[in-house]
Amino acid sequence: MTVLVSLVLVGAGSLVAAPSAVAVEEVYPAPASGSWTVDGRAFGHGRGLSQWGAQGAALQGRTASEILDFYYPGTQTGSVAGQYVKTTLAAFAPSATVTVWSPENRSIRMGPLNGEQVLPPGRWTITVSGQTVVAQKRTVVNGSVVETRTYSGVLRFESQNEYGMVIAKNQSDTTGRWYRGDLRIEPTSGGAFNVTNSLPIEDYLRSVVPRESPASWQPAALQAQAVAARSYGWWKVANGQTLCDTTTCQVYYGRGDADAGGRLVTSYEDARTDAAIAATAGQIRTYGGRVAFTEFSSSNGGWTAAGSVPYQVAKADPWTGTAPGDLVSSWSASLSTARVAQSCPGTGGVLRTMVVTGRTGDGPLGGRITQVRLECTTGSATVSTPAFGLRSSWWRPREEAPVLGSPAFSATTIEHGAQMSIGVTPSVSMSWALTVVDPTTGRQVLRTTGSAQAGVRFNATWFGTYAPRAPTDPAYVGPGSYQLTLVGTDAAGRSTSPVTTTVEVRPPADPAPAPAAALVANGAYVPVTPVRLVDTRTTFQALGAARRADLTVLGRASVPSTGVTAVVLNVTAVGSTGPGHLRVWPAGSAMPSTSVLNTAPGRAQASLVTVGVGGDGKVSLYNALGTTHYLVDVLGYYTTDLAAGSRYVAASPVRAFDSRESGPVGAGATRVVDVAAPLGVARGDVQAVTVNITTAQAAGEGYVVAYGSGARPATSSVNLTPGVDVANRATVPVVDGRITLAVQGSPTHVLVDVVGWYTRPGSTSGALFTPIQPVRTVDTRTTTSLGAAGQVRVPVVGGQVPPGATAVVGTLTAVNQTAVTHVRAWPDGAPLTPTSDLNAAPGFAQANAVAVPVGASGAVNLYNHQGTTDVLLDVAGYFR
Repeated sequence: MTVLVSLVLVGAGSLVAAPSAVAVEEVYPAPASGSWTVDGRAFGHGRGLSQWGAQGAALQGRTASEILDFYYPGTQTGSVAGQYVKTTLAAFAPSATVTVWSPENRSIRMGPLNGEQVLPPGRWTITVSGQTVVAQKRTVVNGSVVETRTYSGVLRFESQNEYGMVIAKNQSDTTGRWYRGDLRIEPTSGGAFNVTNSLPIEDYLRSVVPRESPASWQPAALQAQAVAARSYGWWKVANGQTLCDTTTCQVYYGRGDADAGGRLVTSYEDARTDAAIAATAGQIRTYGGRVAFTEFSSSNGGWTAAGSVPYQVAKADPWTGTAPGDLVSSWSASLSTARVAQSCPGTGGVLRTMVVTGRTGDGPLGGRITQVRLECTTGSATVSTPAFGLRSSWWRPREEAPVLGSPAFSATTIEHGAQMSIGVTPSVSMSWALTVVDPTTGRQVLRTTGSAQAGVRFNATWFGTYAPRAPTDPAYVGPGSYQLTLVGTDAAGRSTSPVTTTVEVRPPADPAPAPAAALVANGAYVPVTPVRLVDTRTTFQALGAARRADLTVLGRASVPSTGVTAVVLNVTAVGSTGPGHLRVWPAGSAMPSTSVLNTAPGRAQASLVTVGVGGDGKVSLYNALGTTHYLVDVLGYYTTDLAAGSRYVAASPVRAFDSRESGPVGAGATRVVDVAAPLGVARGDVQAVTVNITTAQAAGEGYVVAYGSGARPATSSVNLTPGVDVANRATVPVVDGRITLAVQGSPTHVLVDVVGWYTRPGSTSGALFTPIQPVRTVDTRTTTSLGAAGQVRVPVVGGQVPPGATAVVGTLTAVNQTAVTHVRAWPDGAPLTPTSDLNAAPGFAQANAVAVPVGASGAVNLYNHQGTTDVLLDVAGYFR
């Protein structure tokens, strides 16, 4: 609702304000800007009914009776019948001349009180001299005077049966105001007179109620307004007072505007408020057997104001401020010192200081102001219940806003482990907080606090550290851009505008290389419950461009410290700042030119990695471009203890699960997938499976976890990207022939293809794994790209992969693709496999781990489905 309700009943009769509450003086020197910004509450005096509160109560199901009981506690319902009220019309008081005519060309009853006579229609223009009233008749606007009548004292007009009269200020006016009942010309002195309107109280209310409360409001609010207005009007009559038509009393516009012919052109009545008046016909509020003084105002700001009668009490109002469209219960405004200075003593006074010396103490901002002292160049003045043109006397100037001025930054780029400072000058005494955030992940790095004195410059310094951190964690953040934000807060709890800057931290030097270690052949596989070995987001150790990190894998989680030949990891890149790639290889050996996954800003990329264990039980990671965070989860390991491990059996890819047949898997939901049955293997014979997990039509960001059973591990297997199918290999423990899938973040379709499995521990059937130094076997960027349905034969046996190898393990990558496509890998000499190994879309290089059986020729084949793409195959080990 955009209607602004009028301020009503500023004062009444001999009532006096409640005494002021004791308050600490508030001193407000005149600001140099010439005005204060003030926060305020309420619109009006706040005594009795709050019109916006009544609407809020009605919206909450309260009846008119309940509303009136709350705002006029202790009053009862009474009644009046057949009563008239008299209203002085401010627009014509006092006047020098008016013109009166009848509505709808009716006959006119005209003359002194109780001496009227019926006359034909016409336009009567009135002038007064002393107690003599002269009426001149014209038949049309600006016509000639056709009749003149002279009266002494009050002259009364009405068009019979209370139908009303139309009045305008000048005889040349073609539009006038139509009032029900009669109009009276009452001489005052000299040539001036007042115009009054006398009519039945119920007709009077038909104009008052829609002026005070919008007719679109709830019926209960309008009914409460009708009773309050009726009671207020009758209180004035019963106490010998004349009503007025302005906010000093209650707003009254009459029936509407009429043209020169007396036809209604604009109505100031409404059927909805008429219904509220009819529903409460004759009802008033009484106290002690007499009509109650039912003051009301637009809004009490959430707290009723006390008055001098028992039913005007100060109490919290639960309804005011709850109705939609209420813009007056709480507000802000500008208060000029010039406006306040109008209350200085004498003339020409300039305000120096305004001192609030009393408040009610009721509600926010300390309550309504009961008294201020103005200290001016012409002396001091005391003002009670000051509004100074504002909506009410409930307001408080805002103190000077706190500011962190003249910010300066010591650096925009710092070395790893260095520091930087933000220097500022505070405008007032304040506390401050410096917050450092890693924008690639949104995680808070550090928050440090302090205090500062007004006008004393200080430095807020970041030493390149983070918290909390464990004693074994690195002391300083890794490379990348960090967002620093400095905010001050004054004693009143108001905050400054933030001072922000971005600082680039350079990467540290690579660690000393691990000693070289020979790779060990013929390991058997041991699956483990997935465990996260590292998440650089928690320690802010992003990997910089062209930088290496070494990760200890032996002796951690469930991986033994001896006898381990290789580990199976899931590596995820997140928060990457540029397109690049990660490489993983046995620590201590030369860095290969191969990659395990590709990075891209805004995308989480994951890939299964099988890598030999290098020197000091470590593997090495390398980031090519930009900075990136990385997560590493261990899924299993290969061991020389053949009795404890399982051997690998390659399988023709078989689909074990496709949610597109039953519906997407919801966020937080799990699915148990039978992997033994599709393989045709007894449940007890399968220790683990290698699967390709594909997410499709994801509704948002998130990930899928594949695990055996029991509690969901805090790891991930494949990430969700809306609008893109994403695939990733996973080697998963099998429990009773089954694996479990858990979806986190967003609903998605999930597909599971089984590409190989591991036997019972100690079995002599199946193949053992041998890691090698990663090697690239094909890169069509240097030869010929694959078109739609294009294939390429890739020899893999030779060099580090000996004859007799049954399958190779590594990474398949698609780059430069021109369409949404997928890539398949299968043994040379066999039919094209029906399932995909890698899904890719234009604009992103996509990688996935593969374990591909080797054809009799010692080669494997690669196939591209759509568009044109380049394919790369890197080999990191083999089965034999």
